[in-house]
Amino acid sequence: MDFRIRQLQCFLTLANLLNYGKTARALYTSQPTITFQIKSLEEALNTRLFERDRQQVRLTDAGFAFRDYAQSIVDTVDAARECLGGLHNRLRLRVSCGPVGQFVLLPAVIRRLASEYPDFELEVSELTTEQQMAWLPEGKVDALLMIGALPVPAMRFDPICQESLVAIVSRESPLAARGSISVEDLREHSIIASRPRDCRFHQPFLHSLLAPYGISPRIVEAPHSCSVQFAYAAAGEGIVIATRSMAACTFPGIAFLPFEEPLPPVQLGLAALETNDRVAMEVFRQVVLECAQAVFALSPAATSAAARPAGARSAAQPIRKLRLHHPAPTEFPNRRAAG
Repeated sequence: MDFRIRQLQCFLTLANLLNYGKTARALYTSQPTITFQIKSLEEALNTRLFERDRQQVRLTDAGFAFRDYAQSIVDTVDAARECLGGLHNRLRLRVSCGPVGQFVLLPAVIRRLASEYPDFELEVSELTTEQQMAWLPEGKVDALLMIGALPVPAMRFDPICQESLVAIVSRESPLAARGSISVEDLREHSIIASRPRDCRFHQPFLHSLLAPYGISPRIVEAPHSCSVQFAYAAAGEGIVIATRSMAACTFPGIAFLPFEEPLPPVQLGLAALETNDRVAMEVFRQVVLECAQAVFALSPAATSAAARPAGARSAAQPIRKLRLHHPAPTEFPNRRAAG
């Protein structure tokens, strides 16, 4: 069978009015058009649906039998259209975070969303940088929180803050007792970095960071997970270079040391595709900018905070737990040293 929804609509209207002229006026079309639609539908079904003479129009037995099916099909299509039309306004978003986003900013964002937008469905995935770059254009994730600008086509990057760099060392290291660290100390110590298959930018960034000092870092590759790299540092396997806000994290056996030299800061922000104009994305962007203003003590101008979107919920409304996505545990292979 090959028929169109318009044919079913014509059939149902005619079955109700039993008059071609009235059906044409009800559907804002011509009577020949109604005649053509009904004839095409009957040919598709290979059966007559109406009996027509000069006196009246009436349904055949097949027409009576088909009416319920036609109504069910049209109702289903209308429900599907309504559902699809509401997806744009649905408050659901899939997000992946960088370390600062996950440990520092995300808790404040979750609290704000739960308080003001209890219907917001937030799905958080822990991805490597390479996965983030692949998933964002494919639509598998909607936003990347607190990351650097990535070379993703048609990506909108909203700068949030600049972060200075610190060193993370084992508490058992003699460096931990000094209270600060010099870049020159990195000549004698290995640096823990993500594997290239997880992040192609991490190791080149470290090389460019230390090149002005004539230092070629000895890299110890580790999984992309921030917690695992902290564990490597706590075990004395090397030094992690991270952003200053990560000092707010509690992890056993490590110390955060500021650098004595003025290293260039890292710009972090919120990334999404330029074409993502969904209401959920606008709400999330606004909440992120407001939370960042509070967490990082930024001025309103620094966060470029826009006006609050319409439909903000009162904080007095009940809080609903957000549904968070927890990926399967990552398999961590043994580390290997890289030159």
